[in-house]
Amino acid sequence: MATAKRNRNDEIYYRSIFNKYDRDGSGTIDAQELATMLREDAEVSDKIVRKLIVYSDRNNDGKINVDEFTNMVLDTKLKSVFGQYVTSYVDYVVPKSKRHRFKPIGRSATATTQDGFTEPDGAYETGYTLWPPPLCMVLMSICEIICFVLNNHIKNDDSKQYQDAFQPVALALIYHPRRRHEAWRYFTYMFVHIGWAHLIMNLICQICLGLPLELRNRWWRVLTVYVAGVACGSLTTSIFDPHVFLAGASGGVYAIITAHLANIAINWSEMTFPAIQLFIMSLLIICDVAFAVHNRYLSGDQTPIGYAAHVGGALAGLLVGIWVLKNVEPTNREKYLWWAAFLIFLLLIGTAILLNVFWTAHFSSTTY
Repeated sequence: MATAKRNRNDEIYYRSIFNKYDRDGSGTIDAQELATMLREDAEVSDKIVRKLIVYSDRNNDGKINVDEFTNMVLDTKLKSVFGQYVTSYVDYVVPKSKRHRFKPIGRSATATTQDGFTEPDGAYETGYTLWPPPLCMVLMSICEIICFVLNNHIKNDDSKQYQDAFQPVALALIYHPRRRHEAWRYFTYMFVHIGWAHLIMNLICQICLGLPLELRNRWWRVLTVYVAGVACGSLTTSIFDPHVFLAGASGGVYAIITAHLANIAINWSEMTFPAIQLFIMSLLIICDVAFAVHNRYLSGDQTPIGYAAHVGGALAGLLVGIWVLKNVEPTNREKYLWWAAFLIFLLLIGTAILLNVFWTAHFSSTTY
């Protein structure tokens, strides 16, 4: 191993990291503890963890002591091989209150204070990455645009009111209350939009709010939240508004909005300005709710908006976001919150599915 030069400040700094993850106080970090440390910043495989252990374990006891740990982090050869896992982590793992004079290594994200100390930025923010590219919401938006264009290109003059909803593409994809047995409609209605304004508003929201989540949480987590919001939006509508034809991606959009609240809740201590982010997201939700209430009850607007889908999507985004989005440093309280959100979501969506399947009297009595 090529041992790098180190000074007293380096030793103090890296010892604080070592102690943080020596969970059992044994004076060594085993493979499980090292995996826990690294996986807070990247999707690290067990193979990578084993290689790190073998490479850094000079006394061949299968574990890493504090000296081996410090050498591992400072080793320039190791940095070139595993730098994306190690250096991106050590830049911010120590809480801000524990400041030390040190020279950052690797991809540094630090700020210098007036007293000459350097301290890591928020652990959450330094985990943003452009790889893999955040294309999920972009590709979803492209699909919605293509469906909208195709739907409006094939004209059908039989219906004059809300004509866009009765074109061939829309008829095949829209949530139709009389065709609840066609299960795909609980999802595919998100590709159908009534008018350019409806489409553009959803595209702006899902791209502007979805991309920041993708940059930190990977595409599959954001897609899970989005699809869960779409499905819960249609299920909620079928129960509370069973006569409504449903179109648009608003269920998924609202899920993305409230997923930001879930993200703030589970990463509050690791974010640089969580209160500001919470204020902005809360203000956005309050303004949208106020606008919806005004339109429905005060302005006399008769536009058939599926508010039940908005509520269902928002609830899904909050619950699914808690147990799908990445928690930088889970606490015991957040672990309990994870299980609570997971079980509540399973209970709610399971109940909604069962009602849709077996509560036939509710739907047969509905007039269209």
